[in-house]
Amino acid sequence: MQVSIVVPLYNEEDNVDNYELELFPIVDEIAERYNISIDFIFVDDGSKDRTLEKINSIAANRQNVMVLCHEKNRGMGAALKTGFAYTAADLIITMDADLTFRPEDIPALLDAYFREQPECVAGSPYLQSGLMEEVAPMRLFLSKSVNFMYRMLLRQPITCVSPIFRLYRAETLKKLDLESENFEINAEIISKYLISGYRVIEVPVELHKRRYGESKINIRREVLNNLKIMRKIVRTKYFHRQWRS
Repeated sequence: MQVSIVVPLYNEEDNVDNYELELFPIVDEIAERYNISIDFIFVDDGSKDRTLEKINSIAANRQNVMVLCHEKNRGMGAALKTGFAYTAADLIITMDADLTFRPEDIPALLDAYFREQPECVAGSPYLQSGLMEEVAPMRLFLSKSVNFMYRMLLRQPITCVSPIFRLYRAETLKKLDLESENFEINAEIISKYLISGYRVIEVPVELHKRRYGESKINIRREVLNNLKIMRKIVRTKYFHRQWRS
């Protein structure tokens, strides 16, 4: 079985410096333990620092690392879609560049997939208490608010729609018509999975604080983008009700 880990990068040179210690050895051990092949697809989204230079240097010495790049910054969603289009793997795992979700938790995704064979396994820091203690209060408030609104719209027993840390069955992920260009792509994907009737399960994972660099999220823009997705969910569910009646 082939697994691709897709990681969007934008001005993450300090985090890239730590991959040889905190990412690759851990994933190599996981691949050996599960007897699967894991490659990395890093998509540099128009970084203005030395991120592209550093990740290209790593790729030159590791056969399982592929680097794709955008000439200008287009957003997390655009970077993820570029990675999705490139890979031919059976499963796709998405991770953030700053490792706020740790690679040590990848086995939780894999175990759930091999045990239950869903279309998506989503990591959620809301399934257990104490998994978001490092998160800043404002970010926590925003996350809880957004996730609450999605749950009300989707009417599904899902605790968290916004985090990137997930495993997807590549075949079904590539069937989705994804429109988002920014952080809200994660909510768009899981919403379309659920509306389409695909099975999604969650596993508890801890969300850590960023150690290097700055968050790229624009709160005002992401609130507006999520509201657009929510409006589309309402229209889609209305259409389905009308069609079924």
